[in-house]
Amino acid sequence: MNFHIRTSTGGEVIFDGIPTSPATVHYGGPPPETGRWRVDIPAFEDFCARHLAPVQFGTSIDTYYFGLEIAELDGWGDTFTATRNYCSHRPKMRALVSVGQLEWAEVKHLPCEAQVAALWDALLSSIEQVATMKRQPKDFDAFAMADAVRLIRASSEASMFAIGQG
Repeated sequence: MNFHIRTSTGGEVIFDGIPTSPATVHYGGPPPETGRWRVDIPAFEDFCARHLAPVQFGTSIDTYYFGLEIAELDGWGDTFTATRNYCSHRPKMRALVSVGQLEWAEVKHLPCEAQVAALWDALLSSIEQVATMKRQPKDFDAFAMADAVRLIRASSEASMFAIGQG
């Protein structure tokens, strides 16, 4: 299975190792302490892709796109709330797109290990919501994929995904 992450973030999200912009977004009152995202998403994607590549979860899906969204979700209105439970089967592409979201206020001050755990949880949530789709892909076992991701998670160390460690 091919695995890819497509990330969407609110302007308030600051990645460790990237200088802050004076245009950082915040809602209401004085600018809050914004925290940092400490997880190297490309390293996480590469790790998952490498471990999922030899595995198939049916014949109808060759590629899984994890739509990772990190933001002050409600503050952005429809931008993020409209995609909260988004899943899409693309039969001609033999692909599945599913969104997992992280609330910035809940993860911004966490240490890297806890942010990695939240990222794994968002990925698993995106996989498990495939089972709730009205028109599910035929011959795709989302539960088997979720179980495989749990095994991959258990074989990883959070420190592998810290920004600056890859």
